[in-house]
Amino acid sequence: MFAENEKISVRQLQTMLLLYYFGTAVLFLPSEAAISAGNSCWIVTILWGVASAVVAVFLAYLGERHPTYTAVEWYKNSFGRVLGTVLSFGLAAKIAFDGALELRVFCDIISSSMLPRTPLWLIILLTLFLCVMTALHGTECSARAAEILFLAVFVPLIFVLIFVAISTGYHRVLPVQIPNFEELRKGVPFFGQMFQGLIIFLFVFPNLQKRRHFCRRICLTSLLATGVLGSIVFLSLAVYGAGVLSEKMLPTLQMMERVSFSGIFLGRQDLFLLWLWMVTVFLYVAILLFFGMELCTRVFKTKRQQRNRWLFLWVPLLFIVALFPKDMAAAYWVRLKVSPWLNGIFFILLPLITFFIDAVKGRGKHE
Repeated sequence: MFAENEKISVRQLQTMLLLYYFGTAVLFLPSEAAISAGNSCWIVTILWGVASAVVAVFLAYLGERHPTYTAVEWYKNSFGRVLGTVLSFGLAAKIAFDGALELRVFCDIISSSMLPRTPLWLIILLTLFLCVMTALHGTECSARAAEILFLAVFVPLIFVLIFVAISTGYHRVLPVQIPNFEELRKGVPFFGQMFQGLIIFLFVFPNLQKRRHFCRRICLTSLLATGVLGSIVFLSLAVYGAGVLSEKMLPTLQMMERVSFSGIFLGRQDLFLLWLWMVTVFLYVAILLFFGMELCTRVFKTKRQQRNRWLFLWVPLLFIVALFPKDMAAAYWVRLKVSPWLNGIFFILLPLITFFIDAVKGRGKHE
C-alpha cells in the first residue's frame, strides 16, 4: 500500500536515477560509441558519464538550496513571471519530445521483434495506457517500482556481466587509445542519452525526505551507472572490435548470448538486458507524464486534486508526437540532433544562470 503522501526517500531516488541511465542507451550506445571514438570508445563513455555525474551533483546542490521548488519556481523567481512561464513551456516541450521519441523507439523495436502484425499505433497506445496507470500514483509509485526492479533485474545483470567478462578475450581492445577532443565532440549526440534521467532533479525536491549526504549519494549513483555502461561498451569492444561493433544494430544483446547458464541460471542472458531496457523505458515515460502534469499544475496554479486532469492534454500530445516520425530511424535521428541542445539548455545553461542570480541576490541559502 502507498502512504499517499507523495514522499520518496533518497535511496528510492537513487534507484530511479540509476535505472533512467539505462534507456535506449543500453542497446545502442556501444555501436554509437565505436562510430564516434573507435578503440577509445569505452574511455569516452566513462568521460561522458563523469560529466553527467558532475551535472547531476550540481542540480542536486541547486535543489538543496530551494527544497520546495520545482523548475517552474526556479524560472519564475530567477527570470520573472512572464519569462519564467515561457521557459516552463519550453521545458514542457522538452518533456513531450523526450517522452514521445523514447516511446516511439521502444514501440518500434517491440513491433519489429515481437509483434510484427500488430499496428504500431496500437502498441504505442497500450504502452501509454500502462504508463498512465503509474503516473496517476505520482512519484511514490515510480520510486517503489524502481526499488523492486533494481533488485530483480539490475543485480542479476551485474552477475551476468561478470561471467561475460570472464569468458571474453581482450586482444581487440589493444592498443589502448586515448581519445582526442574531436572524438569527444563527435560523441555529443550519442552520449546525450546519459543525461536524460537528470530531468528528475527539476521536479523531485518537494517530494524528497531525509536528504542526509544527498549530493554525495547522487554522485556515487551516477558514477555506478557510468561504470556499468562503460563496462558494457568495453566488453562489446572486446568481443567484436571497433570495426565490427560500429556496424552492429543491437550489440549488447548479441554479446550477452555468448554465455550460457542452461540448467543453472538462465538460458537466455540477453533477456535480462531486454527486460531491463523495457522496464526503464516504461518507468521513464511514466515519470515524464507525471512531471508534465506537475508542471501544468504549477504554471496554471490549479488545485493539486485536479492534477490528473492534465493527462487529457499529455496523453494525446505524446501519442501524436510519437506517431509523427516516418520510422524508427527518423525518430532516432531527430532525437540525436535535438536532445543535446535541449539537455544543454535545461540541465546546464538555465541552472547555471539560476545559481548566479541566487548568488548575486543572496537567496536560496538552504532554506
